[in-house]
Amino acid sequence: MKIKKFLLALFISPLILSSAWSLTLTDTCDYSIVSDTDYSTMVSNYEQSKLLLTSSQNLLSISNQLVNNSSTANTEYINAMLRLSDDIGKMADRIGEMADRIVATELQIGIMADRILETQKLQNENIALTQANILKAQENFNSLLIALAQ
Repeated sequence: MKIKKFLLALFISPLILSSAWSLTLTDTCDYSIVSDTDYSTMVSNYEQSKLLLTSSQNLLSISNQLVNNSSTANTEYINAMLRLSDDIGKMADRIGEMADRIVATELQIGIMADRILETQKLQNENIALTQANILKAQENFNSLLIALAQ
């Protein structure tokens, strides 16, 4: 429940905090695979995301002030800021893609761990059956030796 609330806040807060952007989110991830041990990492990432959002809002505010005050507007400076803003957006997109890959990789690791555990269970069952077969074979050979000795 704690993780679901966090993830909801993670996707909703940027929409509430930034009225300058209109975003439509389509979330297709299955968050039931996220464990509580990942919670602190998600909180840290969320805090960094909030700092990036605050910085971008400050940047937007400064650029709006410069645009509205044409006497101090330097077009080269504004163009540089717009390029920087575009680069930050691209970087955020790449970070999002990387996070999606990490979640997918974690899911695959979990699947492989389940397979390894199942394989170990089967191996343990096979060892127990092998031991039982060897014990029975030894008992049979002992009976045979006793019968031959008489």
